Amino acid sequence: MGLFDVLRGERKPRRPNLDRLFAMTTAELTLRINLELEPLPVSGVCFRPVDMSAFKQTMRELDQLLDEGAGPDATLTRQEKDEHGFLWILIEDRQFEDLVTATHHVNQTLQDHGFGEQLLCSMFAFKPSEGDTAFLVYGYKRGTFYPFVPTGSQRRDNTAEMRLAEALKGELPIESELERWYPLWGHPVSLD
Repeated sequence: MGLFDVLRGERKPRRPNLDRLFAMTTAELTLRINLELEPLPVSGVCFRPVDMSAFKQTMRELDQLLDEGAGPDATLTRQEKDEHGFLWILIEDRQFEDLVTATHHVNQTLQDHGFGEQLLCSMFAFKPSEGDTAFLVYGYKRGTFYPFVPTGSQRRDNTAEMRLAEALKGELPIESELERWYPLWGHPVSLD
């Protein structure tokens, strides 16, 4: 959207580039080999819920689509609200590529049904052999990833985050403005 679009009153919201989520499948190898981080079989999609019948219908449709593959290796999903009132769809799958695909599918479905503006972020979790779980967050508004490594109540490991960003800058579009690396305190992306 350019300046002339704004002056003419034409404000077209920019659609998130959801295909960038698939870059996580190649970044996973870098995380495993270079940083010795194992992906946890969980991801989350965070968005602002809307009190509309069309939104509720979309959520029911998503539940049905994701529950179709019942079985021992099926992708599992659940919904949870965080302490800020945002809704999360939590996805569990042992196969990382399937986890990324399911995460993309949730986002694409919300966008296709007209709720792309409600999307906030997607989050993937990685566990080191020692230390705190690291998260990679994809922010929709900017179309970039950033690391988040919480170390306790309202504390984070900035050094680990910088190391992750540096290691992944050839694999993922990393957010260049550090002030946009928002801490996601109280998020529900875990295996609990």
